[in-house]
Amino acid sequence: MSLLLCRQKAGRPFCHDKLNINIWSEQELCYIIYNYPLLCLGDFCTEGLFEWIDTELHLKKLADRLKDNLRTGELFENQLLLILQECNYYDLDEVMEFGKRIAEYRKFSDHELTYMEGKALYKAGNYNAAYEKFEQAIRQLEAEYRRSKQNDDKELRDHNERKSDIYCDMASLKMQMFDEKSAAELIKMSLMTCRNKRANELKYLIDGSGELSDERKAELDLKKDAVRAAARESSAYKEIEAIFRKDKMTLFKEARKLAAGWKSGYRKNKF
Repeated sequence: MSLLLCRQKAGRPFCHDKLNINIWSEQELCYIIYNYPLLCLGDFCTEGLFEWIDTELHLKKLADRLKDNLRTGELFENQLLLILQECNYYDLDEVMEFGKRIAEYRKFSDHELTYMEGKALYKAGNYNAAYEKFEQAIRQLEAEYRRSKQNDDKELRDHNERKSDIYCDMASLKMQMFDEKSAAELIKMSLMTCRNKRANELKYLIDGSGELSDERKAELDLKKDAVRAAARESSAYKEIEAIFRKDKMTLFKEARKLAAGWKSGYRKNKF
């Protein structure tokens, strides 16, 4: 996918791997940084990006400053701020607001920041990368707990609740990818970690079981029915419905083509 926020484009785009999007101009670069800062952490500010800014956007002074900052270990948020300031796509108040917003990230622990990035990737539709970030967040959470000097009952309880909730996010992601078997295993891991209400609700949605009240089950059934009704009105559902009205040979041919398209989409993690 590409953006087009200006008429003059670079000769070649810069690909933002996490969003799976091509960036063609300094305006688009600023737009991505401002709206998706969590996906512009660390490995976004690289020599490759700065070289593209130099050769394609013809902003040599900015590129040279960014390269020098990278070599001296400048904080990533300062690199992003420098790009916004020099390109003048956002006004001073907006840049200052962005600076305050991104500075808040320094207050989060490693696992919290990784988890937030995973949520942003999930929202952007990059499911494989999001899942990897959730796995990384659990490893970081475990390491943080081992380094803790308290290790009292409250901290253990908080640790388990946090870990259990991340497993639920991973299960939800797998359900989005139509992998109910993996989702069920992750829900099981969540419930083994602690008694998680959300995990029980996900379990009920998958197989109809779970430690829930009859009232809550009825609420979830209504929500499930509403989602199914909305899905039946979607273009994707109607496309499949139209395929099944055709003769058997055409049905198999078009069904294979449709399934191949879905698989390709998941592999590419389209935005």
